[in-house]
Amino acid sequence: MRLRAFPLCLVAGVVAWAGPAGATFSIIACDRGQCGVAVATNNLAVGASVDYAQAGVGAVVTQFETNPAMGPKGLALMAAGQSPDDALRILLREDGDFDGEGVEARQLALVDAQGRTAAFTGKEALESPYAGDRQGQGYSVQGNGLEDAAVLTAMEQTYRTAQGPLEDRLLAALEAGQAAGGQSIGKLSAALLVRTPDGFPQDLDFRVDASVQPLTDLRSLVERHHAWQAVIRADRAARRGDKAAAQAALADATRLAHGWDRVWRRAARVAVALGDSTAARDYLARMTAANPVWGRQEAAAPLYRNIRPPVDAP
Repeated sequence: MRLRAFPLCLVAGVVAWAGPAGATFSIIACDRGQCGVAVATNNLAVGASVDYAQAGVGAVVTQFETNPAMGPKGLALMAAGQSPDDALRILLREDGDFDGEGVEARQLALVDAQGRTAAFTGKEALESPYAGDRQGQGYSVQGNGLEDAAVLTAMEQTYRTAQGPLEDRLLAALEAGQAAGGQSIGKLSAALLVRTPDGFPQDLDFRVDASVQPLTDLRSLVERHHAWQAVIRADRAARRGDKAAAQAALADATRLAHGWDRVWRRAARVAVALGDSTAARDYLARMTAANPVWGRQEAAAPLYRNIRPPVDAP
């Protein structure tokens, strides 16, 4: 959707109580009932007020000079049957000059569960070094204060070709935007929000509020999530006697654990259930390296009575 009164283009992130970010890129998408947002900016805590999503309904980003009411209201309008185009018109009409700013300072994008999209950029946001947006069925990418148009092109192409869960595709698109130049004035925070029909623990709401490498930190959070889901799969496979599936899931879990002690602990218990003392000792040693006190407590549990507790980290 393009509104003639204001040039259309992007989404720029800013926390409602902070100054304008001036450099943000984001992607919103819905796929098979799941809806999510991935966003990065040079401002503090972008995930605190910019990204909104609801499974089976849609996703919204409200940025540059954020009006935090637009996210929940946009979702409510789409849940009530309004198209993203119509919801956008209503949101702009009822902006209310939040925080002393009007629609000239807003950047807004919506996608619904049917794959329809709408986006808007006020003229103040359009004055940043580069601002733009690109849409396709089920997604919208947008940014301002960017190096050039290649940032959004890279995001779109990556999202369209990426494989795996929605969160992985959203994050891959965000990383592609950064690799293509990202924000012209630097980076500080990033966020990933995914709402699923199954809810917790499949829902994700990860935020890196301030970091030298926010996307690297955001990826480590997502990979820890996948590690935990993998060790749960391993546990279930072990309980039903599927040793091969349990070992494969353990390999995934340990590859993605990033030193998370809880993953090592559960992996050790799965290894015991599989009768693999060598692996159990290794996982206990890794747990102890990450958390010495808890590692020693875990090693003293009765289920390890036939396994020598670790002394040193591997």
